[in-house]
Amino acid sequence: MKVVPPFRALDPALAAAERLLADARLSTVVAALPDEHVAAARLNDVLAECGAGPRLRAVGGEWRVVYVAAARRDTELVVAAGGLASLVAVAGWRRLKCCDTCGTPFVDRTNGCTRRWCTPHRPRA
Repeated sequence: MKVVPPFRALDPALAAAERLLADARLSTVVAALPDEHVAAARLNDVLAECGAGPRLRAVGGEWRVVYVAAARRDTELVVAAGGLASLVAVAGWRRLKCCDTCGTPFVDRTNGCTRRWCTPHRPRA
């Protein structure tokens, strides 16, 4: 059974993440996919650089958020990277995607995980 992440609980962290996915540090995370271990290492590097405590760890084929001692700085990047780590722990990496049209990274919040375009290129109904 596929899990739909608790998007309401993860906002505003995911909203900040979507704004900052174009940031050079976070864009390297999505660019590393489909290699989840490299993407996790890059996200953990961003979290460490920002002084955030959460880290992603692979445990038994799943991703978990673990906390390490860190000198946390209250920045939007800390919130964004922490939100991405929580999303991956709940739903895996499949919700972090790049737009089919322009390559811009985004978070797929659809129930079926079917979104293929960033907001500006999303087809209108």
